[in-house]
Amino acid sequence: MRGRPFEVAWHGEDTTEALKAVYRRERDIELRTRLHGLWLLRSGRRLSSVAATVGVHYRTVQTWVGWYREGGVPKVLSHKMGGKGQQPFLTDEAEEQVAEEVATGRFRTAGEIRDWIAELYGVTYKTSSIYSLMSRLKCAPKVPRPMHAKADQEQQASWKKGGSNRLSHRPE
Repeated sequence: MRGRPFEVAWHGEDTTEALKAVYRRERDIELRTRLHGLWLLRSGRRLSSVAATVGVHYRTVQTWVGWYREGGVPKVLSHKMGGKGQQPFLTDEAEEQVAEEVATGRFRTAGEIRDWIAELYGVTYKTSSIYSLMSRLKCAPKVPRPMHAKADQEQQASWKKGGSNRLSHRPE
């Protein structure tokens, strides 16, 4: 056997039965997998066997055990997938101001929003990133569809209500 033996100093309350019960109650699939691995380790299974059973790399199981050593089951459950992500380019106040300005209908395109943000805040966004920002802020540069200057609004409204003299299909 290479290296030092793999040992875990289990907390007194974390018996095999207790870990199994916590594992069986958990509904989040990521957390459930971690608890399953800890339960199997506590049951006496070897690290490589546990990793193969739960479908992860053995180093992942080692990471879970490291978290367990730091703070027990609560520490293992506190870690979330994905991390924190990139910090936003704009402050919360600036994002609020952008959302308010977009809500006024001032902008027709994402490019106009991007240019306005660059001018006002000195932050450069890609056009595709503006769409992500608008989605996150729950707003969009929506404006009414343009209408031709010669269009007769009364005639269009009448047509929409079924007031057209023309048949919508050919008679048979």
